[in-house]
Amino acid sequence: MTPTALGERMLNYFKTAGCEGSEYKEDVPSFVRFAHALGTTVGALRRFKEQNADFRAVWEECEEILCDRITDGALHRRLDPSFAKFLLTARFGFTEKSTADDEPFSVEILLQEPD
Repeated sequence: MTPTALGERMLNYFKTAGCEGSEYKEDVPSFVRFAHALGTTVGALRRFKEQNADFRAVWEECEEILCDRITDGALHRRLDPSFAKFLLTARFGFTEKSTADDEPFSVEILLQEPD
């Protein structure tokens, strides 16, 4: 399989997995499931990603799709929000920690009675 064909197949899998009419029934796409369906391993795909810039770009797009699917699942309560937060933090580095450069956020509400 050519790098272009492999990238197109992987992108199609991540875009359509769990969607109506898709051949892929799992709700959340997985690099592991994709690799196993091809008869290979995630490690082999990662090594290939390091050698091929076009495939690396597809991989990164698939990661964004996966992140979006996890976020959407948590927002709509299809996935446990606490576990989704854990996955997003562990896999994508999302964090709640603020840095010294962050400005504090505040809201001031002033209520006045009409004269």
